[in-house]
Amino acid sequence: MGAKGNFDRAIAEFDQAIQLDPKDVDAYYSRGRAWSGKGDLDRAIADYNQAIQLNPKYGSAYVNRGSAWGNRGDLDRAIADYNQAIQLDPKNAKAYFNRGMAWEKKRSLQAALADFKMHAQLAPSDRDGLTAVKRVSKELRAR
Repeated sequence: MGAKGNFDRAIAEFDQAIQLDPKDVDAYYSRGRAWSGKGDLDRAIADYNQAIQLNPKYGSAYVNRGSAWGNRGDLDRAIADYNQAIQLDPKNAKAYFNRGMAWEKKRSLQAALADFKMHAQLAPSDRDGLTAVKRVSKELRAR
């Protein structure tokens, strides 16, 4: 069975968990990740919304919902979610990286560079941050 089948199986298991406990924040969050993996961003966003409603301080739910918004092309909503995740946890490296990617897509390169630098500082072993710093710095110098 391929990845799609794994997502379907996971979704079915999270459906059962939610039936047993409709306030299971992690089940909504995890099912949202599975929906996102399947490419069903609307359902993913709905599950992240539910997780956030149940636990407004669930930083990872904001990061993943931001990613879903970004994948739908709604960069402003994505940035708003990353902002919220960073407010909840100023050391959330993934939120900085993802927000940097959104800023870069919006062509706000100074904001992108600041976020990529923060990501590189918080997660020095993650080469993506340093690569992004170099890429955006080079583009800014070429202007």
